Amino acid sequence: MNLILLILCLVLLTLLGTYYLWSRREFYKFFAKFPGPLGYPLIGIAHKLRHKEGLLNLLGSYIKGYGTTLVTWLGPLPLLIVSDPQVTQDILNSPHCVNKSLPYKIFDDAVGKGLLNMKDPLWTEHRKMLNPAFGHKVLLSFLPIFNDETAILLKEFDKMADGREMDILPCLQHFTLSIATQTTMGTCVKEEPSFKNSSLMAHYEWLQECVTDTILSPWLNIRIVRQFLGKEEHYFSAKTEIKSFIGKMVEKKLSQDIQDETTGNKNSFLNLAIELLKRGSFDRQNVEDEANILVVGAFETSSKTLANTLMLLAMFPEYQDKVFEEIQALFPKAGDFSVSYEDTQQMVYLDLVLRECMRLIAPVPLVARQTSKTVRLSNGVCIPKGMQIVIDIFHMQRSKDIWGPDADSFNPEHFLPHNFQEKHPYAFIPFTKGVRSCIGARLALWYFIY
Repeated sequence: MNLILLILCLVLLTLLGTYYLWSRREFYKFFAKFPGPLGYPLIGIAHKLRHKEGLLNLLGSYIKGYGTTLVTWLGPLPLLIVSDPQVTQDILNSPHCVNKSLPYKIFDDAVGKGLLNMKDPLWTEHRKMLNPAFGHKVLLSFLPIFNDETAILLKEFDKMADGREMDILPCLQHFTLSIATQTTMGTCVKEEPSFKNSSLMAHYEWLQECVTDTILSPWLNIRIVRQFLGKEEHYFSAKTEIKSFIGKMVEKKLSQDIQDETTGNKNSFLNLAIELLKRGSFDRQNVEDEANILVVGAFETSSKTLANTLMLLAMFPEYQDKVFEEIQALFPKAGDFSVSYEDTQQMVYLDLVLRECMRLIAPVPLVARQTSKTVRLSNGVCIPKGMQIVIDIFHMQRSKDIWGPDADSFNPEHFLPHNFQEKHPYAFIPFTKGVRSCIGARLALWYFIY
């Protein structure tokens, strides 16, 4: 009897394995066209992604060993890893690569469904409706907020100028979160207890940590596993407090009349979202989810990029001196002053520095997509439907083949016109490009300049 059961199990496994291989025949044909590490049966290279600290190093070793376009398996999922500008352009401009890859499902529970993780065609509908909130005139209306908050930040920095070593990231996070809530939600949150005691920031940091861990270890998406590992309580508390925080701001704005002058520009995000709610295009959950995602996306990457820029300028004082000279020429009198849009257009060298910082330390080092239909690349190769794709922005922006022998060095001259104009248009994509580019890219640049 036991022998019969064993034979039946072997037959069943053989049939399942045969079906599995047959169902993926398109992927195996595609794999024959590109090199790459196959990994182990069933798990592929999943076992090598357990430690987020070594993820970029791992991808760098694969690119060095197999080239800028390679294939592998992530568990049962076929995975294409790309750091070639032309292939990146083909993918990001394809209407069949609009959807984010499967790991982005984790954001559904953590922060809600919005422009970050929503699937097409719903994503296209939301993007078209929300585009006016990031128009040039709307951004110009935020200039007083940028100037006021920058003045407060400079006073905080003055308190630190005593020669001691200090971590400025928390200060920058409060700065960018305050701007994010005012520009996105039209609400100042500085008097909120959770903002003043930094508990809100702690919740954001913990949620980000949980999301990152879960992307690399998908079993953490199972609640009972998180409970077993002692992560569920913190995760649940963090996402609940953040959603409650966003919900209060939405409720406050809903209690106002959208036509009242006190609500500011009617095309600012929250005013626009509430107008869509009143028209029936959005429901309350859409408003809160989109708001949550925009606030998270706005302040987190901005604060770290600002910190990275200041760190690099401190490490390379020769570039810091050039930035200082440019600013001093624009504002010769020390003290409080306001920066206009016209002033920012004259900060040419500062712009080079910011771009070089985002090249060397990409705000988002990796982005992922999946194909909804077969996609034909410009070289004639077809990517099958269902392929998971990771675009390695970090290594593409540090490629010596593109940026020269000093690609790993901080040098703003990389972006001088005669050095940059010959580069592939997709060799530098800190906010991605193409069909699903970042809706807040221009707003983020203004964070950095101010």
